[in-house]
Amino acid sequence: DARDFDDAISLTNNGDGTVELGVHIADVSHFIPPGSALDREAKERSTSVYFPRFVIPMLPEVLSNGVCSLQEKQPRLTKSAFITYDRKGVVKKQRFANTILRSAKRLTYKQATAILEGRPGRTSKKVVALLHDLESLAKAIRKRRIKEGMLVLELPEIDLVFNDEDYVVGTKPADTSFSHTIIEMFMVEANEAVGRLLAGLGVPNLRRIHPEPDASAGESLGKFLGALGIKVPTKLDRFAMQSILKKVKGKPASFAANLALLRSMQQAEYSPKLIGHFALASEHYVHFTSPIRRYPDLTIHRLLDAYLKGRLSSAKGIASAPSMTELRDLGVQCSRNERRAEAAERELRLVKILRLLEQRLGDTIEGIVTGVTNFGIYVQLPEFLVDGLLRLKELSDDWWEVDTKHGCVM
Repeated sequence: DARDFDDAISLTNNGDGTVELGVHIADVSHFIPPGSALDREAKERSTSVYFPRFVIPMLPEVLSNGVCSLQEKQPRLTKSAFITYDRKGVVKKQRFANTILRSAKRLTYKQATAILEGRPGRTSKKVVALLHDLESLAKAIRKRRIKEGMLVLELPEIDLVFNDEDYVVGTKPADTSFSHTIIEMFMVEANEAVGRLLAGLGVPNLRRIHPEPDASAGESLGKFLGALGIKVPTKLDRFAMQSILKKVKGKPASFAANLALLRSMQQAEYSPKLIGHFALASEHYVHFTSPIRRYPDLTIHRLLDAYLKGRLSSAKGIASAPSMTELRDLGVQCSRNERRAEAAERELRLVKILRLLEQRLGDTIEGIVTGVTNFGIYVQLPEFLVDGLLRLKELSDDWWEVDTKHGCVM
């Protein structure tokens, strides 16, 4: 149901066993000069906020849903990353360009999934063949990235079900078909490609960083997973985490273990620091693929535009490039606004789910214990993805022994 289409993909078979992936992103920077009123407002907002059934956009809708949106059959200005891969999904080379794109076909994830499952309907043979080629490439890239240490957490997601009066009447599992993974892999690869380019040029920029977990988080994780019968290695690196995820896959402890691993990691943020992205196993990573809804992407587009026009051969190559101090301040602002938006989205979603649960008082619902304290246990309801504290005094009339070291209540 989105209308702000900011990305499109293409694929070219080179005939020598390699393919060239094209990731084409709406060229928002063309319409928003640095320092303009539009730029100042976008910077102040930093991000679009996605509430259930409505959006507070970072940019005016005439841009986000109109002249910048990559609508089917409409010519649009784009910035393109072209990445060449071998059969194993390994990057052989990359190039970038300012382009004009005319989207041949707009597909929803549901439509793409149906085609990949052998239900193409009236979709042209050319698009069907392209989708299968894209699927093969995405699988090769995913396999390579996991081998390099990329973490893939398996945590449930739900969609809210609304009635005609906009009230939540239920939930349903979110669509997690591989069509989503295809786009995710390609966006990650494009972000990384631009990050590599700017790092190679030595140009300060607003990176998307994800620091390694600190030692104390590893200790807490070890205690919790130990209560689940999972031994945690002394050195908790990406590959140790992958090993844990592999052990619990498909088992009752999977949800709790995945959630514990997520909570052990630090939050990703925007910063010019030369720190990679831990979860993605990426040394140089930026956000490039969503300038319609994220201000950091817009700053990267401006640097890429300067490079494409020959004005960014070094850190001093563009007079309007922000300084390290400005980048640090901008990173703090964008990170803060991102977290504020996510908190607002979670809160409104929670309110709507709690309104629904008001009608379920007295029902018995499955829950999963996700944490233990000396005064109660934290429980999450998988059907609704809400959690809360169940105090020990609210349990049945009994005596409870709490072992917070091993995460047990007996």
